[in-house]
Amino acid sequence: MGNKSKKASLILAATILGTTAGSFLVAPSVNAAIESNVVKNDINWDTPSAPAAPSQVNARAGSEQVVLTWAPADNAKSYNVRRYNVVNNTYDSFKANETTVLTTGVTDAVYTDTSVTNGQIYGYVVNAVYGDGQMSQLSMPVIATPMAMSGNVKDSIVLQYKSGTTAGSNSIQPTFNIMNTSGTPVNLSDIRVRYYFNGGKDLTAKNFSASNVSFGSRNIEPNFVSLEKTYAQADSYIELLFNAEAGIIRAGGETGPMTFTIQKNQSGSSQANDYSYKDTSELTEWNKVAVYYQGDLVWGTEPDLNN
Repeated sequence: MGNKSKKASLILAATILGTTAGSFLVAPSVNAAIESNVVKNDINWDTPSAPAAPSQVNARAGSEQVVLTWAPADNAKSYNVRRYNVVNNTYDSFKANETTVLTTGVTDAVYTDTSVTNGQIYGYVVNAVYGDGQMSQLSMPVIATPMAMSGNVKDSIVLQYKSGTTAGSNSIQPTFNIMNTSGTPVNLSDIRVRYYFNGGKDLTAKNFSASNVSFGSRNIEPNFVSLEKTYAQADSYIELLFNAEAGIIRAGGETGPMTFTIQKNQSGSSQANDYSYKDTSELTEWNKVAVYYQGDLVWGTEPDLNN
């Protein structure tokens, strides 16, 4: 696909807020801090006398709806779904706000909330109800941002790139900034970024690290893919996936610079001939890093794997 030139001057400063799909949070301890900020909380999630909370709670946002799913709890008769307003982050918001019982008597491990407004961030918790009336603990909270997706989003994703290592380095260190020049918020969980290079066979997540990520490096999953054939400029690519807690890129916003390090297994491997490498220390638009949105290639070009 050909690229349209989209200048950074179109980009307004923005903050990554909210999420659009399932929770990847772990149970917090007392005074546990969220990775991406310094807010601390004193929430005690455990009520020893109550059965365990439903697990694997996920929220997937659509246009004017949020679909909640969870793992069925053994012997549960039904479920209650509660909702709360999200102010800052999941823990803080849950601590600071009263939850509203959205619905009771849900018999399946799924519920669709259609009483939502696009662009607003919502938080949810679920508990199980048993035959004797006993209620379980509340689940870990999940948050979602329903929004309408318009076609212009696919023409409005821009990637900026710079490299933190020289061509001869065995370590790859790209920095990406993803910009949204449209008037519609974009779910980061709908975005995939592919960087093509040589020397990637047999690499795993242990060869990868991330830093300077405003929404938390734990919310990025690296996926190394070895190509079936070896090409002059690439035998592999790394695909970066963003989970639900990564949040959104607001209309006219950006992620801010995100730095990733890939440590190759073999020494003496130069980046000079890597397809996606560019020797630049300044963030600049770069079309040899591919960006997918909802499965479609929307920025950059992939290497010609027929040659």
